Amino acid sequence: MSAALRGARVVQGTTLMAGGVEIVCEWPLAAHVRPGQFFQMAVESPGALLRRPYSAAWTDPARGLVGFVFNVVGAGSGWLAARNAGDRIDLLGPLGRGFAIDGGRPAVCVAGGLGIAVFLGLSRALAAWGRSTTILYGARSADQLLPAARFPKTRMQVATDDGSAGHHGRVTALLSGAVVEDADIFACGPTPMLVELARWARAAGVPLARIQVAHETPMGCGVGTCLGCALPCAGGGYLLTCQDGPCLTADLVEWAQLVDAFHG
Repeated sequence: MSAALRGARVVQGTTLMAGGVEIVCEWPLAAHVRPGQFFQMAVESPGALLRRPYSAAWTDPARGLVGFVFNVVGAGSGWLAARNAGDRIDLLGPLGRGFAIDGGRPAVCVAGGLGIAVFLGLSRALAAWGRSTTILYGARSADQLLPAARFPKTRMQVATDDGSAGHHGRVTALLSGAVVEDADIFACGPTPMLVELARWARAAGVPLARIQVAHETPMGCGVGTCLGCALPCAGGGYLLTCQDGPCLTADLVEWAQLVDAFHG
């Protein structure tokens, strides 16, 4: 289900970690947003002609709220980060396919960098299903980690590139110690991390069909018209991230052809 809501009101904006901002907006259709879906936001910075895609980090259907967590990396995200309570943002969404969360198996979530944002909502949804959840969370340094208190019903293991918190190295190194034999895996993060996850799964004998990945690719329209979010499909051809995803199983992707073209 999707709808355009002109002038969604900002409730609050908060700095969560180094370079990371959370914006909370009123959204009366919050109950219809699935974890992993995204919105196209109109930003009013100079030269910003197209909407920007932002995943819904979490929702509060009872209060009609949706939260977005993002890094400030350019003019568009800089404009969004400067919004204050009472300001209005033009949103289009929810769009795309979210994660499939039904089932009874344990869940292992693999998050790289800002990929952790989507797991704010997903971890809540998994807990509501009574599913045991472990998050493997990697970041460049400790000051770029989202506070663990935001994930009250999950177990978390951390890795940092500089060793300032948790394991010193890549988050994918934590996979060998995680209990994944009977688990469903959910992943979101930089393309190199996702490629390494697929490589690890093949070596470990974990079916790629049991891994759901939320892809971050450049998007112009978000509704399947501009073809800017084409994703190489296993067996040939292409998928559209905005229509076939952004959440889809890893066996559908031709990982050898994937290009690291977007960092959120």
